[in-house]
Amino acid sequence: MVALHRFGKDMARSPATVVPGLSPWHVTNNVASARPRPHANTSHRLVELYMRESAVHTLQVSSTSTAQPIGFAAFVSLSIELVSFPLFAGIRSAPNVFSANLVTNLGLLQGGDMPVIRVGGNSQDRAIYDPELQTATATSCAADPLAIVCIGSSFFDSYRTFPDTYYSHGFNLAANNASGYTTLAETAPLACKAIGSQLSMWEYGNEPDLYLGKWRPSNWNVSQFVTEWLNGTSHLKEYLLAACPELGTPQFMAPSFSSPGSSYSHVAAFQDGLDSQDAVNQKSLHNYITGATSPGVTLQGTLMNHNVTVKSLSKHVAAANALAAVDDKPYVIGECNSLYGGGAAGLSDTFGAALWVMDFTLYAASTGVIKRLHYHQSNGAPYSAWAPVPSGGNQPTTLPPYYGKLAAARFLSASNSTAVEEIALSSSPYESAYAAYTSGHLARIAVLNMNQYNATSASQRPSTTYTFLVGNRLVGSSWLVEKLAAPGSDVKTGVTFAGYKYEYSSLGNGVNMKSNCPKEVVKVGSNGELSVRVKDSQAVVLTLLDE
Repeated sequence: MVALHRFGKDMARSPATVVPGLSPWHVTNNVASARPRPHANTSHRLVELYMRESAVHTLQVSSTSTAQPIGFAAFVSLSIELVSFPLFAGIRSAPNVFSANLVTNLGLLQGGDMPVIRVGGNSQDRAIYDPELQTATATSCAADPLAIVCIGSSFFDSYRTFPDTYYSHGFNLAANNASGYTTLAETAPLACKAIGSQLSMWEYGNEPDLYLGKWRPSNWNVSQFVTEWLNGTSHLKEYLLAACPELGTPQFMAPSFSSPGSSYSHVAAFQDGLDSQDAVNQKSLHNYITGATSPGVTLQGTLMNHNVTVKSLSKHVAAANALAAVDDKPYVIGECNSLYGGGAAGLSDTFGAALWVMDFTLYAASTGVIKRLHYHQSNGAPYSAWAPVPSGGNQPTTLPPYYGKLAAARFLSASNSTAVEEIALSSSPYESAYAAYTSGHLARIAVLNMNQYNATSASQRPSTTYTFLVGNRLVGSSWLVEKLAAPGSDVKTGVTFAGYKYEYSSLGNGVNMKSNCPKEVVKVGSNGELSVRVKDSQAVVLTLLDE
């Protein structure tokens, strides 16, 4: 079982005091920067370092807000590539305990809301079912000699391995042939019986806008997609209701296009009747910042860059608002991550990507129209949150993006009743800050200093002091300081959140790396100021403690 430990009353009096003896917020369970920019001479460089080290930002933050809560639980959720799912999950009789613990940690920090697991991706539209297959997955099978991804009946034993977790299963829309139709008819009963009461919804097709010239003619259009989707989901409803009537009328996420900027209009899909049968439960589009092999991609310029994040998500805000005019279902990003193509080693698997995850998640939450994110995972992909099984002589491992998800989950705890607002910070694209409100009252503050600092740097690590003017109502209140930290933005190991690491050596259970150190707590001074110092390539979550 899992135990959460809350914090005791802070008795300190000074405006910024470290208080010993507080119980850490942690999980115990049995399963589960830039180097300084170059200058013409060293004296200028030293002046910049001094200025960065002593930098102070003073920011106004309202102690109350009328912003609407996100209104959706489990804002931080996951998407797992279908062919990788058995590796991440294991099977019910032998679950992947490492994965189960990591998923559980996210749920606990998210206020008890377990991530919703979408099982899909490119391989869902390649998967052909072969009942004679003796393994969960294979790269060929007798059911279809042309198949490159095959699944057997044991594939479905991987559902319900994560405790109290809801799932969506993706069906193959691309296979417009006899083996594809047979796969739908034969896997629908297997899927619904395997998932049972832990069903979130279904998905039919992954990024169908990218079928053109591959699985469909180059002139296949949105209207033709809608016709096929309606026909396929009509059959799926028949199969699912016959096999699992207790689960009710099947619901789907759709249209699952590759991005808001797709050549297929998401608005046109709904105008052409995508939800004419009231089968769409969530409107879903996907997002990646750019490609793993795109020219000019860097940590500082691409991932640790708030302006890039805002630009990317602004397209979803526009899409959500446009779709709201034609369909009233909630809008989610059904698949997302840093760089498409599985991510780039040295970028997507570094601590800089953890900071990106946190910033991307919090900004998405602040829009008010994006209700959930599903971060995509695939075995061996650099952008994954963890590697679930041994590979190439390496043990399973937790990757830095996981820690960014932990920090985001902590800040968005109980997202259904949490409202998020961005705090106006500075003109720098390398910083961002957010406020979280529960019942209209300020509960948490997050600040990200994304100025790049590499662990290999010989220079002193700069920092910035952020002073939040929170007002008289909170004078004297105590705030826990929890840091998303690592030796530098370029590292792949040594990452912690709130002083804890969650590695394979402990099967994903939290290990306190600062067990002999008091937890850091700061107090709001008599002038209504709350201050915290944040190093370059570091982020902090401040949580109001119960008095």
